[in-house]
Amino acid sequence: MNPSITRHFILLISSLLLVFTTCDAFCFLRTSVDLKITNQLGSGLDLAIHCKSKDEDLGVHVVPFDGYYTLSFCSNAWGTTQYFCGMTWSGKLHWFDFFIARRDSFRCGKCTWRILPRGPCMTYNIGELREYKCYHWNGDQVF
Repeated sequence: MNPSITRHFILLISSLLLVFTTCDAFCFLRTSVDLKITNQLGSGLDLAIHCKSKDEDLGVHVVPFDGYYTLSFCSNAWGTTQYFCGMTWSGKLHWFDFFIARRDSFRCGKCTWRILPRGPCMTYNIGELREYKCYHWNGDQVF
């Protein structure tokens, strides 16, 4: 094989790999996800929130009552993206998986989560329909 063609082929493959691994802002061939998490715990209750994925730690943020925290990311092409958040208020820790690709990819281009004492509730749109779904803390059981 011509060394010039081989060099160009290697350069092309290297460039494509670079785009696929570092191009989160563009979500090239991946799904863009925007999550909004709103503190609905009650007047005077601050929510400390710490979100992570397998690859990223977003740090701790304090959200006042009626305030919100947003996460924006690209779901990977393999459908394995997952973000979970630990939440603390009144000295108690709760956690929940706010994005699981296999559960949420079809409904969460833009999702809004309301944090209530009994658990998180998600609002999302599917076409013209607006859906609302609530979960218990630390699991997927619907209430």
